[in-house]
Amino acid sequence: MYQSPGSWAARLPPALRRLLFADPGRELLRQVDATLLVFGGQVLHVESGSVAEIQAAAGEVDAGSIAACVRKLIGVGDDRSILLLLPPGEFAATETEMPGVSGENLRSALDLQRENLLPAMEESLELAVHGSEDGAQVALWIKSRRIRELHEAFAANGLFLAAVKPRNLHSEAPRAGLVDADGSGLTFAQSSAGVLRQWKHVDAADLEQEEFAGQWDAEVRAVSAGKSRRIDSIAKYAGALERGAHADYSFFPAAAAALCRRREQRRHLLRASCALGVVALLAASPFIFQQFEISDLNRQLELRRDLSASARAHRDVVVDFENRWGAIENFPDQDVREAMFTLQQVLSPNRLSDLEISEGVVRIQGTSEDPQSILQQLEQNPMFTEAVFSRATSNDQYYIDLRLADVNFEAYMARYFPDR
Repeated sequence: MYQSPGSWAARLPPALRRLLFADPGRELLRQVDATLLVFGGQVLHVESGSVAEIQAAAGEVDAGSIAACVRKLIGVGDDRSILLLLPPGEFAATETEMPGVSGENLRSALDLQRENLLPAMEESLELAVHGSEDGAQVALWIKSRRIRELHEAFAANGLFLAAVKPRNLHSEAPRAGLVDADGSGLTFAQSSAGVLRQWKHVDAADLEQEEFAGQWDAEVRAVSAGKSRRIDSIAKYAGALERGAHADYSFFPAAAAALCRRREQRRHLLRASCALGVVALLAASPFIFQQFEISDLNRQLELRRDLSASARAHRDVVVDFENRWGAIENFPDQDVREAMFTLQQVLSPNRLSDLEISEGVVRIQGTSEDPQSILQQLEQNPMFTEAVFSRATSNDQYYIDLRLADVNFEAYMARYFPDR
């Protein structure tokens, strides 16, 4: 079945989700007005009971031959929406048990496990499954390429293929199960409450061996208690089909689903346009009143702007003065005199041979019997910060860099000279 437009949409209430995001799959099935069943080398038009011959081949029937045969039966019409019932041998089945998992969560979980469930299948696959409360169900798979080829072949013949489905699931199979026999193989299907519980398939070539044939009969009798129904001709199928049965096991061509989504979007846009027109009509009066209020507020704003023009002019003068003279007025004061007196107190009685102060950075060089003690005193003095040895220090020679704590040339330059 088609996956919904997003995981967040799955958390919406069902009624709102159906309103906002119509399921293209359900919509395509609702529009179906022609059901065609492929059995052996024949195609049955279910609604009219007409049968036409096709060129059947071993395994998959050629998509072009099926489409040409369907065209003979129902003619050409873009307004016809077709459900094609294919032989069950074209589908693969996997059994799974996921209690409490259903809907898109179940589909996502199975998609993630596809490589483990069908390790020999390297092609892209489409999945159909219906969850159950006890978690036990059978999932059906079919090649994406097969569905695409069928849709394109029908389109080339002027037909619209809406959905593909196993023919043995287009009926309410009895709880004992249904055996589909068409000469190429046997398929046993059993369901309850619309959930596929059993799916067993064996090729006709395998049945020629007594061991396989006996094993098949034993398994079918064990599951169905010997009461399974057998359909081995297209005439028997004609009387056993039921519209809408096992809808969750339908497969939809991507092109058909996309077309359905576009139609639904156009309908949503039309509904939204009508709703917006009604809302705009009902809201016209309040908007007119608001326009008068906005005009009045704009007049008051212009009046206040005129009254504040003088204050704003004075503000501009202050701002201009700050921009012109702030760089001089606010130049960082390094207080060199106080810094030198403080250094003299810290360094005494040690000898200072070189001193340099630039942009708040002080570099000193001298001799001392304990340079480490000098560094510690500088670190503890509140006038200085970031005191470090700038070069390797010997036992009596030191090189120390430090900064004046109250001088911040970086902030000054960032404020007044941001481009430098």
